[in-house]
Amino acid sequence: MKRTKKKRENKMTNQILKLITISTLTSTLLLGVNVPNIGDIEKQIKPPKIEKEQPKIPTIKQKEYKTPMVDSGKTILIKDFKITGNEHISLSDLEKFFIDSKNKELTFNQLQEIASAITKYYREKGYFVARAYIPAQNINENNGVLEIAVIEGTYGEFKLKNNSLVKDSVVQGMLDDAKARDNVISTDTLERAMLIINDTPGAVVTQADIMPGKNVGTSDFEITTQASKRFDGYVVVDNYGSRYTGKDRLMIGMDINSPFAIGDKISMFGLSSSATNLKNGKISYEAPLASNGLVGELSYSQTNYSLAKEYDNLDATGTSKTVEAKLSYPLIKTRNENLNVYNSFLSKDLKDRVQSVNDVTKKNSKSVKIGLDYSKNYLAFNKNSNSSINTYLTYGRLSFDDPADKMTDELGANTNGNYSKINVDLTHNVAFTNQLVLESSLQLQYALGNKNLDGSEDFSIGGSSGVKLYPDSELSAENGYVFSTELKYQLPQINSLNTTFGVFYDRGRAFMANNTTGFEAKSLQDVGIGLYNSYGNFFSKVQIAWNVNSKVVTSEPDRNSRFLFQGGMIF
Repeated sequence: MKRTKKKRENKMTNQILKLITISTLTSTLLLGVNVPNIGDIEKQIKPPKIEKEQPKIPTIKQKEYKTPMVDSGKTILIKDFKITGNEHISLSDLEKFFIDSKNKELTFNQLQEIASAITKYYREKGYFVARAYIPAQNINENNGVLEIAVIEGTYGEFKLKNNSLVKDSVVQGMLDDAKARDNVISTDTLERAMLIINDTPGAVVTQADIMPGKNVGTSDFEITTQASKRFDGYVVVDNYGSRYTGKDRLMIGMDINSPFAIGDKISMFGLSSSATNLKNGKISYEAPLASNGLVGELSYSQTNYSLAKEYDNLDATGTSKTVEAKLSYPLIKTRNENLNVYNSFLSKDLKDRVQSVNDVTKKNSKSVKIGLDYSKNYLAFNKNSNSSINTYLTYGRLSFDDPADKMTDELGANTNGNYSKINVDLTHNVAFTNQLVLESSLQLQYALGNKNLDGSEDFSIGGSSGVKLYPDSELSAENGYVFSTELKYQLPQINSLNTTFGVFYDRGRAFMANNTTGFEAKSLQDVGIGLYNSYGNFFSKVQIAWNVNSKVVTSEPDRNSRFLFQGGMIF
């Protein structure tokens, strides 16, 4: 009994001593600015947005439906019309083509024109092999009722010429899914199958031909695929990093496409700052789980950091280890419209160490995320436009390994325990001309239940994808938004060098869910210019942001402007 009591007393004493150590550290070293921790550092780990040219699916040539030739001019009284075979378009939608022709004397040519109009309407709706025709019939015996039959057209066979890195059975299954989804031939089902193949690492559809099927009303398709690159990737350098972990950074990413011939992919990513104070590595594996576009992904990433400059004497280091499992499925997939649903499970181990005072903080976070990702190309006021929305809900739980750390947290932000948040990312691009484009985006996060979040889950409004004047760790909290807009003008091409000039504006705001720490909610904004170049496989991006009646920089030495550079090569 005495040993147990003494053990408890020693444990409580250690917890109190650790709490005093942390409080002392906070009061003496963190005057006005918090020491960056692994939550702040993780916000810097954003792989570059590499714009890869997406392969386009081939267009299937459709036969033009010609109106019939002029006949002898003889007429017949048509009292009413009867449409048969129309399973995918209702009679009420087709009635407009013949409602004004009831109880009239009509020539055979006029009747053919009605059938042609129905055929054209079907094809405009995506049923590109459908046709309406007038079968042999005795109209007088049918009391003046004319039958117009519709053959909507059904799938026959998909004949595959597969020259890709993916085995025949996998690609064939993706094509056959079109028949399983809807046996009637339509642009939507056929495009979906070809687009899913194009999304599959190692395969690209290069040709699609239609031919008569074995049975009446069926059509066969011959689909040809070619191999995409076995390896692709990029090398990128930038100065987007933090003053305390190294501004200049090198990033390398590489994909191995279809290594096991099933349309899978192994991806690797690495990041290192020039002073090697920040290192990140990630490896992931994805593979199709079904022929309908369901894809699974498993990844592991690790980040190591050490603080320099003003924090060098603290000997502060940290690590994060993240395991993620993800599923995604395309609900809608066409040339101009896509809707994906996805969910993922993440497990994070976070550790910060201040070795100068032998202080270690360990946390673990487990979360589930479910989201929708939608995009659409369309004409708005006769201008080519694109809009997208990616929204997701996160539910998780944060726990501290050490009771003293939990106690400290409860006295401060109180992030321990269950949490949930919602994120929304909106983009809208409109092309006024072939050269002049306006790009706008809005990012939002809101913590549910008035619950404060750990720094790794906070929303940051600074950095290269936020208010660019400020560092990533400048201002982050549970709730916030960032609005960015940029007007870009493409300059004349010179010897294959593509150059675009842009003028941008950024504005953001962040505030706590439950302000228990005296956090000051702020709005930040900047204006700037950008110059974007591409030459073959090489690209560069230069941006200069200026303070425009905004707050001073607090997480680093204050400045009125910031120069950002990114350059790299795609292979």
